[in-house]
Amino acid sequence: MRKPSPREGLLLAALSVGLLFVGIRLFRHSDADFPQRGARAGLGQLPDIPRIGLERLDAQPSGGEAGRRDLFKFGFVEEQRPRPAPVVVMTPPPAPLVPPGMTVNADGILTPSLPPLNVRYIGSVENSHGVKVAVLVTDRREVLTGQSGQVIANRYRIARIGLESIDLEDVSSGQSRRVPLKGD
Repeated sequence: MRKPSPREGLLLAALSVGLLFVGIRLFRHSDADFPQRGARAGLGQLPDIPRIGLERLDAQPSGGEAGRRDLFKFGFVEEQRPRPAPVVVMTPPPAPLVPPGMTVNADGILTPSLPPLNVRYIGSVENSHGVKVAVLVTDRREVLTGQSGQVIANRYRIARIGLESIDLEDVSSGQSRRVPLKGD
């Protein structure tokens, strides 16, 4: 911290003297602001205390206007007219809550939803007798083949083999999915 210059010291001293002068003047004139001090000294009397009507506490309230006043309007309230009955709109019941991992079938029965498919349909081969064989690849690059009605990967039954898609049915739940043709 630096040492104040002589000029700054002189300004601080003048400011301190000025504040002291103002404080003394306020202290001297404070007796005029408070009549209680003068009353105690015998210079005057205190004003009378207003009378409080405590008998009004036991009186019964008048039942006229209580609760019928509009807080946002001034003046008297008109007689309230009967309100029309509210219109009831029937809404359909909310959809049932479906927990995660479950689906609702057409009959409204909860069934477990299928985990994501880990197979891709990459094509089909047809022999001269008209027998189609579907070729699928798993996410681990395993090649699966099968005809309509056969079970592959111990999980899916081939329901239908088309030109651009194959329908697989989950053996455990009976739900079916269509897998589109995807080539590399």
